Amino acid sequence: MKKGLLALSLLLIQILNAQHHSQPADSLKGTEILTPTSQEAVASPIIKADRIFDFSTKVEITSQNPGDKIYYMTLDAGDVNKKKKFTVYKKPFTISRTTQVQAYVERKREKSSIATANFNRRPNYWEITTLSKVTPQYAATGKFALIDGIRGDLDWKKGEWQGYLGQNFEAVIDFQSPLQITQITSTYLQDSKALILMPKKVEYYASMNGKDFFLLDKIDNNLEPKDEKVQTKDFTTEILPTEARYLKVKAYYFGKHPGWHQKTGGETFIFVDEISVR
Repeated sequence: MKKGLLALSLLLIQILNAQHHSQPADSLKGTEILTPTSQEAVASPIIKADRIFDFSTKVEITSQNPGDKIYYMTLDAGDVNKKKKFTVYKKPFTISRTTQVQAYVERKREKSSIATANFNRRPNYWEITTLSKVTPQYAATGKFALIDGIRGDLDWKKGEWQGYLGQNFEAVIDFQSPLQITQITSTYLQDSKALILMPKKVEYYASMNGKDFFLLDKIDNNLEPKDEKVQTKDFTTEILPTEARYLKVKAYYFGKHPGWHQKTGGETFIFVDEISVR
């Protein structure tokens, strides 16, 4: 009898031990150790300053981690033939000419990728008045983006172009004093799939008083609206030397998209960036 009870007890102990060892690991609280399998990459620093400035602007470089060491380098027109190196960033600094700033972060011997930012001194002190209503999400950096000397990137999603939906584009530039003009250019973008088409034509007008304008030239578009390549086009004219204080630029809206798109009710955009005068 005692031998039978002893055998039964041993059997029960074996069953309990088997159940215990068959439990999943996550049910055994306090026994699992978590170790990270990968380390997050060091984030690039942020470079802040006025993208367009009149005389000077302050540049500030920051890192997400206060303990990071920041290195930077500046490049401007005077540095073309110079060999420059990255130096330790200690505090904000001032630039007074068009400059590219590059910077990276170092943390525990690991380096971030290099961040690059361009800051541009205005090439002129003209005033510009846009007589059309810009689409808010395509306003670039404001009205001066049209005369800041910076041409918009082919990738218009970067936000360097001004977009005008379902209307003509019209703007008046005040040179502040009479200027002799021999060449005028305004640049437009086409991305047919995104309903951005070239204007049908562009007209240039001149005036001395800002009220009475006379036509300088008209340029017709020769790019097919069905051409789906993303591209830009300069509407340039060469004219006899003409003195004017004001220049009016008028680009004519193409009209509704010719049938194969239904977005925005078929309305199309004019995307314009740089207006330049020589």
